[in-house]
Amino acid sequence: MQARIERQAVLTKPNPLQLWAIMDEAAVRRMVGGREVMREQAQHLARLADEPQVTLQLIPFGKGAHAGMTGSFVHMDFPDAQDPELVYVDTPAGDLFLESEAEIRRYKSMFEHLQAVALGPDDSAELLDSVCRSE
Repeated sequence: MQARIERQAVLTKPNPLQLWAIMDEAAVRRMVGGREVMREQAQHLARLADEPQVTLQLIPFGKGAHAGMTGSFVHMDFPDAQDPELVYVDTPAGDLFLESEAEIRRYKSMFEHLQAVALGPDDSAELLDSVCRSE
């Protein structure tokens, strides 16, 4: 838990990292930890989405199946050319760090597909606001 909190701090420090997150609506609707926990999580996401360095898109249930349903991944691209571009995949078998150009291209293509399927940031904020009110 501490590691997750520390990771989130990079979004609020001076010269914060840029984050573009695409989430399935299930991530904000599926009950985990009770209504109050869900409401707090949705409110936290809404606050983060208001930050200029954060872009949040939600894929609504109505869009049906999409490429992101196979699991989550993080594409990391760094300003320093010395740091390699990579993709992080969290799997039940353990963490994977992918660095080959072909693997990175495949995940970047999947991310672009998810961007196209997801609601835009403003519509995503409206959906998240409705989740905050309903939870």
